[in-house]
Amino acid sequence: MPFKFIKMSWIDERIEAYYQWLKDNTAIKEDVGTGWFSISTPFVGLFNDNIEIFIKKENDKIILSDDSQTIENLVLLGVDINRSPKRIQFVKYVLRNYGIQFVNKELTVISSEKDFPQKKHALISALSEISD
Repeated sequence: MPFKFIKMSWIDERIEAYYQWLKDNTAIKEDVGTGWFSISTPFVGLFNDNIEIFIKKENDKIILSDDSQTIENLVLLGVDINRSPKRIQFVKYVLRNYGIQFVNKELTVISSEKDFPQKKHALISALSEISD
């Protein structure tokens, strides 16, 4: 049976409602003078707080970072990923799966303007999965 496209069906309305919820529950703040912006997302982190990411544009590249918060939060809970080969392997697997770099406890990814939405989503997904 071929697909039939219907304008603004019930599912389209639910998708639009999700996009609106996402927009309404996302806060952006500029760190004046540094070029960095923080984005507070509606997704819940390790301490039942909002996952926050940091973004800076340099020339034609956009740097996205967790500012080392993910690993530092795990350390606060007594979870040291370096003490267990299985934990290290899991974190490396997640980062590789999402294309995220791990440098000095900081999780980062570089994007262009074109692939920014996908890279932002990948970073948030990786942060959430590692925190779980």
